[in-house]
Amino acid sequence: MATNRLEAQFLRAYDELADPIFRYCYFRLFDRERARELMQETFLRTWQRLTLGEEIKELRAYLYRTAYHLIVDEAMKKKALSLDALQDAGFQPSADEGKTHEHRIELALIERYIDRLEPEERDLILLRYVNGLPPKEVAKILGVTPNVASVRIHRALKKLKALLPV
Repeated sequence: MATNRLEAQFLRAYDELADPIFRYCYFRLFDRERARELMQETFLRTWQRLTLGEEIKELRAYLYRTAYHLIVDEAMKKKALSLDALQDAGFQPSADEGKTHEHRIELALIERYIDRLEPEERDLILLRYVNGLPPKEVAKILGVTPNVASVRIHRALKKLKALLPV
C-alpha cells in the first residue's frame, strides 16, 4: 500500500515538475537534448532513492537540487556553449509558444544576457523568475536560508538589469 502511495506521489511530482526541471536544465545548458536527458536522470535518481527507502521530505527541492548537481557535473565535463553563439547560428528556443509578445521580448533579453552572469547568479534568476519558485523554495534547493536566498536573488537581478540595455 505504501508503495502505491509513493508511486502516486512521484507521478504527481513528475507531471507537475518535469517541464520546470527541463526548463531549468535547458537554460543552464542551452542544449535541448542534453537538458531532456538531465531532466530524465533527475527523476530516475530520485525514484531510485525513494524505492531504496530514503525519506524525501521536500520532493520539489530535492528534484531541483538533483538537477543542479547533474548540471554542475555536466559543466565539469565540458564547457557549455554560449547562448550568443547559438543565436548567431540561428538557434531560437521555442519554449515560449503561446505567451504574450511582451513576455517573449523580455525572455529574449534575459536569454541574451543571462549567460554573462556567474553560474550561481544564473541559477538564482532561473529558479526564481523562469521557473517561478518563491525564495523559500530557492533557499531549500540551494541549501541556504530564505533571507540569504532573497538577498542573493536581489543582487543577481540587479546585476542582470545592469547588463541589459536601457
